[in-house]
Amino acid sequence: MKRYIALLAISLFAVAAAAQYPNRPIRLVVPAAPGGGTDISTRSIVPALQEILGQTVVIENRGGAGGIIGTDLVAKAAPDGYTLLMVYVSHATNPTLNKTLPYDTLRDFAPITLTAHEPTVLVTHPSVPPNTLAEFTAWAREGAAKGKLSYATDPGSAGFLAGELYKQAVNLKSIEYIPYKGSGPAAADVVAGHVPYMWSVISIVTPFVKQGRLKALAIASATRAPGLPDVPTAAEAGLADFAVSGWYVLVAPANTPKNIIERLNDATQKALKDEGVLKRLAASGTQPIGAGPAEAAAHIRAEMIRWDRVLKAAGVQPN
Repeated sequence: MKRYIALLAISLFAVAAAAQYPNRPIRLVVPAAPGGGTDISTRSIVPALQEILGQTVVIENRGGAGGIIGTDLVAKAAPDGYTLLMVYVSHATNPTLNKTLPYDTLRDFAPITLTAHEPTVLVTHPSVPPNTLAEFTAWAREGAAKGKLSYATDPGSAGFLAGELYKQAVNLKSIEYIPYKGSGPAAADVVAGHVPYMWSVISIVTPFVKQGRLKALAIASATRAPGLPDVPTAAEAGLADFAVSGWYVLVAPANTPKNIIERLNDATQKALKDEGVLKRLAASGTQPIGAGPAEAAAHIRAEMIRWDRVLKAAGVQPN
C-alpha cells in the first residue's frame, strides 16, 4: 500500500510539473558546429520560441561524429521537456553509416515539429570551366575518366547525399569525396580552390555565390530559391526527379509527457509564423514547414529508408 501511495505521489508530481511547463530555462542541443545549416536554422527560430514559451532557450552546440555525440546526450536526458534536440538529415543516415549507435533513432526520441528545410546547391570554384549542369556533367565525366576528380563534403550531410545521388544519377560513381568535419570547412576549401566543387545546403554557400567567390550551377529542388533566383533547378538543367534538402526536426527524449510535446509543437508552429523568424529563415534560403509530431516522425522514417538505399548503392561502408 505504501509503495502504491508513493508511486501515485510521484505520478501526481510529474503531472503537476508538466502542467506548469516550462518554469525554467530549456536547453536546446544542436548536434553540429556553429555556423552550419542546423545552427543557423535553430538560431533563426529560438528568439520567437523564447517569447512564446516565456522562458530562456539556451542553444548548446555539441557537434562531432556526424551528430551522434549531441544526439546521444539528449537520448539519455530526462524526458521532462528541458533538454531538446534539433536533428537534421544525418539523424536519418547515421543508422546506415554506423555499425552501432549508442541510441535507437526511432525508439529513443519523440518528434515534435518538422520545422524547416533548405535545398542543396551544386557550387564550384569560379575557375572551374562549366557554367551549366550539363556542361559540368560532361566536364566531370572527363575528370572522372582520368581519375582526378573529387568533391568536398561533410559525410552524412545533405550535401553529401546530393553528391552521392548525383554520381548515381549520371553514372559517375568513380568520383571520390574528401571528408570534412563540417559543411562550413568544406565550403571554405572550395572557395579557396583546394577542391573544385561540392553540393551544399543553400544557407552555407549563398553568401559566397553572391560575392562571386563560388559559382552556383543548379539547385536540387522542385522550385527555384528566392535567394538565388537565377540558379535553375536540377530539372530545368536537365536532371529530372533530383531533389535533396537539408531538413530540421525538433525532438525530445522518448517518454516526454504528451502535453509537453503538444505545448512545444504549438509554440514552434507559432514561432514559424513570426515575421522576424520568416525574415531570418529567408535570408539563409531556408523554408519553413511546421509539420507536427506524427508528420515529423513519418518524415524521419521515410528519409531513413530513402537514404539507406542510396548509400548502400553508393557502396559507402559503415564506420
